Amino acid sequence: MQGDQRVGECSVVVKVTRLCNLRCSYCHDWRDGAGQTMTFGVLARVIAGVLGDPEHDAVSFIWHGGEPSMVGLQFFRRALVVQARFARSEQAVRNVLQTNGTRISAAWARFLRDYEFSVGISIDGPASLHDLRRVHRSGRGSFDEVLQGIRTLRDHGVPFGVLMVVDGAALELGPDAVFDFMLEHGISSYGFNAVCPDNQPRATPGTPAEPYVAPRAMGEFLAGIYDRWLTHGDRGIRIREIDGILARLRNDSASPCQLRGGCLGEYFIVEPDGDVAHCDLFLGDDSYRLGNVTTDTFSALRAGPAMTALRDQRRAELAAMAACPEFAVCNGWCPHETYLSRRHDPAHRPGCCGLDSLIGHIRATAPPPQRASVLLPDPLVRSGS
Repeated sequence: MQGDQRVGECSVVVKVTRLCNLRCSYCHDWRDGAGQTMTFGVLARVIAGVLGDPEHDAVSFIWHGGEPSMVGLQFFRRALVVQARFARSEQAVRNVLQTNGTRISAAWARFLRDYEFSVGISIDGPASLHDLRRVHRSGRGSFDEVLQGIRTLRDHGVPFGVLMVVDGAALELGPDAVFDFMLEHGISSYGFNAVCPDNQPRATPGTPAEPYVAPRAMGEFLAGIYDRWLTHGDRGIRIREIDGILARLRNDSASPCQLRGGCLGEYFIVEPDGDVAHCDLFLGDDSYRLGNVTTDTFSALRAGPAMTALRDQRRAELAAMAACPEFAVCNGWCPHETYLSRRHDPAHRPGCCGLDSLIGHIRATAPPPQRASVLLPDPLVRSGS
């Protein structure tokens, strides 16, 4: 939200638990020990607070972890009951489950289908790549279990999208191999997250960080994906980043949050203890912490000093990028990309988010518009689940 613009839509990443059955090498999200799972009291406060805000005409609950399936189906059944209690008749409510896919049973698939959840599955390409990073505590890879979870969803008629984390190994494998992998497994709705290092709030410009894929490298990878998609010719394949840029080139509203602009005040993350921050991406930087659902309303969080400071900072960043020829398309891209780039990318340019080359490449060969048949869930997380 910018200035006094009405919110309208609100998305809340609900960290139902920080516990996870995997130990992905790049993951920032999992924790061990007590107190890592949201209580019913906090859950009820989250739902009542979000749905009770008169500015929230449409709400997306993005259920996340850790691994959210570890809290069990009963947790989500209770969440739906609370939603039914507090949702206004004219209010649109959407539920998204972002999962590592290893625990999808027939019971889970039936539940997700019956209650019309959108589902995002995390898979990092072929087994040779996926099993390097997405492993169990023992070090055993999880690829076969994820594919079984996908089969179970398909068997029960549950639509899903896939999120893949792009790291150095994925860049080396290349966009053609990644596109071929998705084709081989019949995955037609997917998106990509660049791998990110831990947030370092006090890092000075040019500070080395690993793992990190800078905007230019990510743009080159996505350009390769776009070229294969264009050559392949199947417009039923929906790729989040490509769809978003094509939508912006047509002056349509872009579905990915990264291209909408003005995300401050529209996106929140709620921790198991009720702490609220702006978006999952800024984990570890206390300046993005806004308050707690047990003591603060969402309207108060939007108007508080932390949010005011973040808006002022983002306004300055966008002003520096406004002269970029592609600014009307990217809207400055994701604030977290700027956050990382100005600290860790030796090629950082304050006047450009780094998407200009990719946008120009797509602009030159953009196909005629076509309505999306399947929408990928719009996860707000850097590493899936």
